Amino acid sequence: GGGASAEAALNLTAADYTVTVGAGGTTPAVSSGSNLNTGATSGGNSVFSSITSTGGGIGGTYDSSGFDGGSGGGGGSANNTSRFGGNGTSGQGKNGGRGTTNVTSGAGGGGGGSSAVGADAGPGAGSASGGNGGAGTSSNITGSAVTRAGGGGGGGDTSGTAGTGGSGGGGNGANASGTPTSGTANTGGGSGAGGGDSRGALNGGSGIVIVRYAIS
Repeated sequence: GGGASAEAALNLTAADYTVTVGAGGTTPAVSSGSNLNTGATSGGNSVFSSITSTGGGIGGTYDSSGFDGGSGGGGGSANNTSRFGGNGTSGQGKNGGRGTTNVTSGAGGGGGGSSAVGADAGPGAGSASGGNGGAGTSSNITGSAVTRAGGGGGGGDTSGTAGTGGSGGGGNGANASGTPTSGTANTGGGSGAGGGDSRGALNGGSGIVIVRYAIS
């Protein structure tokens, strides 16, 4: 999931400012037997003036660790090898959870959220469970409390339980027979991960930039 840092107030003069809203990370569809995140992208940065919120990292797949980002992607797994989650950015997001595996089963860790780390995957012979995504951060800058930047849930094995998305737009993971969900747009929430070797195309939630200022 993307980072959602709590920033100090800026002192700005009246002028035109460029605002960049980071795109959600993308993962193409893969078919059975394809274990790599070929073509996947991390989330884009959201930028206003001197403030940059870094996009979230890609989650790991078979035999690969999660990528670093505003919040770290969850770690993958391989035969008898557990892969670590990616690192979050200090002041923005937390680390992804660690994947788990044994000889017959593996599952992915949850993606980090802006306020909590992603959970490690749980063990189980043939039924390893994906880690839950880390929780996001609640803000009332719009006048009402909204939680954003939750981590995506990790994928479970064939009969394992998939991880749920963290509060703040994180998508739910799935096991090998299920369908994961993408992150929610304009929350910076991470996408859930698929189980097994097949899944459809998924996207992390795009970011958001909210500017609040006094009229007089």
